[in-house]
Amino acid sequence: MATNEFVSAILWDGRRVEWTTLRRRKGSLEVSEQGRKDLPADPEQETQGPLGAEELRACCGSLKGDLTLGIPTHQTLLRAADLPSVDPDELESMVELQVDKFSPFPVEHMAVTYERTGGTDTTSRVLIAAAKLESVNDRAALGKQAGLNIRRVDVAALGWWQLIYEANAIPPKGRHALLLLDLTGSELIVLQDGLPVAMRSLDAQSHATEDEFATEIAEEVAYTLTSLETEWGAIAVPEVTLWHRDAPPDRIADHVRQSCEVNVHMRSLEDLPPLTEGLARRAASGSDVMDLLPASWHDAERQHARRKRMIAATITVAALWLIGVGAFFAVMHVDAKRIETLRADIEAIEKPAEAVRELRGRVEDLEQYADRTYSALETLREVSALLPNGMELLSFAYRKGQAINVRGQARDVNLIFDFVESMEQSPLFTEVEPEGITEAPGGRRLPEFRLSAQLPGDES
Repeated sequence: MATNEFVSAILWDGRRVEWTTLRRRKGSLEVSEQGRKDLPADPEQETQGPLGAEELRACCGSLKGDLTLGIPTHQTLLRAADLPSVDPDELESMVELQVDKFSPFPVEHMAVTYERTGGTDTTSRVLIAAAKLESVNDRAALGKQAGLNIRRVDVAALGWWQLIYEANAIPPKGRHALLLLDLTGSELIVLQDGLPVAMRSLDAQSHATEDEFATEIAEEVAYTLTSLETEWGAIAVPEVTLWHRDAPPDRIADHVRQSCEVNVHMRSLEDLPPLTEGLARRAASGSDVMDLLPASWHDAERQHARRKRMIAATITVAALWLIGVGAFFAVMHVDAKRIETLRADIEAIEKPAEAVRELRGRVEDLEQYADRTYSALETLREVSALLPNGMELLSFAYRKGQAINVRGQARDVNLIFDFVESMEQSPLFTEVEPEGITEAPGGRRLPEFRLSAQLPGDES
């Protein structure tokens, strides 16, 4: 079953345009919208309907959901057949062969469809419908011009069958005939065990007298019932139900009763819902209902839907791309603003920071000058205290916070080694580095030495 909330049907002919919209609610179908507009008869335009596209749009342009277009029964050929297959592809080929047998037109000029109404595991009873392709295209094109979303084409007689079936007015067993006398024509439906075995529009014309019209209708009914015996067996038809509008057609009932030797039971079509409600209920029942809309229309609809999806996808991608680009530039703008703010903050604190650094340097300098632990006098005192007897200090160079350079001489080289070792053990110096010992040949002059000692201020 279709899942759309709304399903609609529309039908127009030389007398009326009629429409119905059904709505699914809580597992049932209820009428959402229904209407009818009577029109003056104009047989010359009956193929396309007396309404133009603008007038049709004015009364039916707001119909909701998938739309079924009903076409008059007299514009179709309807046959029932038992076919030896249940495969859809095989059935389609068999149906075309059947249409080629009973249609006066080439099958390629016909819109052909079928509906499986029964059968067994290996056979199918189908109801076949064929209509001139030009007629179906003209009606569908007019609906499209009016902005109607036509998704299916059905036959008016089948809408009546649906309504009569739902009214429990069809015997479940045996053969039964329904004669429908509507404003736009006469139709005959013959049922066997509740399923149609014949459907046809009776080609009776309005003659000068009512008797001639009644006689022709009765002859058509008698001929149809007789021809069915050769194909569907000789089963008696106990009763014909004559559905009519307005006053009971007693004269037609009498002629049918005499010609066919059956009982005639008359019922009013006014007791049934509008015909388009039957067509809408058929459409809502599922996807296996026949459809005379040419395949080219469905292909065009699918292509249109694909184009809409592609356009929607393209718009979505473009929108996402624009959003992404916008977000990227927004982030860049925010980052640029943040960087600009940080630079301004850095510039704002750079001068105070430089002043702090300069002040800290001055403090460190003052601390060094105020600290007498590593002063020149203190280091000279330490060197003099460590200088052993027999050694003489020749020069003393002091670089504040860095190092001292000492040059001296000794009576013995061993005294120099002892002095260097004493300097290395002094807590005042972080590192002592001898720079060499010079001895004069022949002992004419005392050995001289040089060394440097690093002060803690140099390390920091």
